[in-house]
Amino acid sequence: MTVKKPLMWRGAAALGAATLVAGGMMALGAPALAAVGPDQPNAPTEGTLTINKYSGAPVGEGETPDPDNLLDGVEFTVTQVGTLVGGVCEAIDLTDAAQWDGLDGLFASAPTAPTDPYCTTGTPAVQATVDGQTEFALDLGIYFVQETDPGDNNIVSKVPDFYVSIPTSQGDTGSGWNYDVVADPKNQLMEAPTKTIDEDPSNLVVGSDVTWTMSVPVPTLNNGEKFNTAVITDDLDSRLVYVEGSTQASVGGEPLQDGVDYNVTNNAVWTFTDAGKAILGAHMGEELTISFDTTVTAVGNGIIPNPDYNSNFNGTEVPGTQVPFTYWGQLSILKTDDSATPLMLAGAEFQVFDLADGATCPADAPQSGAVAVGESDASGVVKWGDGDVSPLGLFIGNFNEEQAAPEAEYCVYETVVPAGHVATQIDNPVTITTNNGAPLELTVVNSKKDGPDLPLTGAQGTIMMTIGGLAIIAVGAAVMFLARRRRHQHDA
Repeated sequence: MTVKKPLMWRGAAALGAATLVAGGMMALGAPALAAVGPDQPNAPTEGTLTINKYSGAPVGEGETPDPDNLLDGVEFTVTQVGTLVGGVCEAIDLTDAAQWDGLDGLFASAPTAPTDPYCTTGTPAVQATVDGQTEFALDLGIYFVQETDPGDNNIVSKVPDFYVSIPTSQGDTGSGWNYDVVADPKNQLMEAPTKTIDEDPSNLVVGSDVTWTMSVPVPTLNNGEKFNTAVITDDLDSRLVYVEGSTQASVGGEPLQDGVDYNVTNNAVWTFTDAGKAILGAHMGEELTISFDTTVTAVGNGIIPNPDYNSNFNGTEVPGTQVPFTYWGQLSILKTDDSATPLMLAGAEFQVFDLADGATCPADAPQSGAVAVGESDASGVVKWGDGDVSPLGLFIGNFNEEQAAPEAEYCVYETVVPAGHVATQIDNPVTITTNNGAPLELTVVNSKKDGPDLPLTGAQGTIMMTIGGLAIIAVGAAVMFLARRRRHQHDA
């Protein structure tokens, strides 16, 4: 046997031989020069089966498949068919006219494997498509053909098993017999799901929810097949937790009901029930949409991707292709006074506000709308919210592709000042980045208010009196000096 190219279809009887025509595949191409029947003088003693393997929907009779849709690596197994003789399976001899009797029923039984009085015999021939094609060199006889491995192709609906005879009639009494049979089966390939993220979360601090939407192409099954499994999985980052009951799902615009058409388990695995699979079957080729929320529980390095998701229909799994991201940063505030050795201040309140694009922070804190409110503890560390949270996790942005250096701006105000201190105007806006997971650290220093002037008592009063006494002595000495000088001048 030699390997060449791939296909999909079902056997049928015509003029005493199998003609390849059926759900998704058909005998195509110009045959070799017509030859005489297998029992005639100078008839060939062997032939070939060439399988050209395509993706896409079945072509109609007389239509040519698109050569750009050839599939490589699809494995086919070809096994010769025989009849049971004394408990032994002997290959059907097509040079014996009597052994053609009953073959119409065998061909019509496809895709069922041979059953008594028929059987399979010999060593199966196994080949995979190369450049979309594989060619089997075969002796005269009847063969059972199976697609046994999809290779690396996302095949959701394989070619149904079929029969072929070497040779086969062309279905036209003037065409003779064909010893080089060509089959062109087609498979439906599963398209990859995609995922996007809503622009904004429900709030702007860690602990809020973000919304993701998956679009899953529902594959088209061939040959009347139905969905026996349908599972959508999102393997969430450890910092994301699925919000129970948040799923909104529909297919082709038809809503799907949680707990009826699907069940959600294991932190974002949607398993469709029989009712749900029936709805999917009625919407083959359309989009299944699943929107759901996750809670952001931690910042980590600030970069939270959601890449690990897939769809699985009838055992064929296809990973998602688009990777959305949510980005977060952190803010840490320490509160001190202005002493040479700073003292930590408790009881200072801070409020954080979102800054709209293109806006500026007002001089004073708005009356409402704070993203977060925090208060400094005895260590001067500002703890946010009702819990003991520090630093504060803040939202930066949601994007449907990775960003190099996303950032967000916030307005931060000291709204309550510890007693005896002066409020500090913070240099707004404050820019939050992922910063490799390290928080932006602000130290807010309050100066102490000046006290009243005190009377000159104690040591300070003594000093002033001493200075005054020295001044009087100096004046007296000067007076005595001038008096002596005058006397001296008079005596002279």
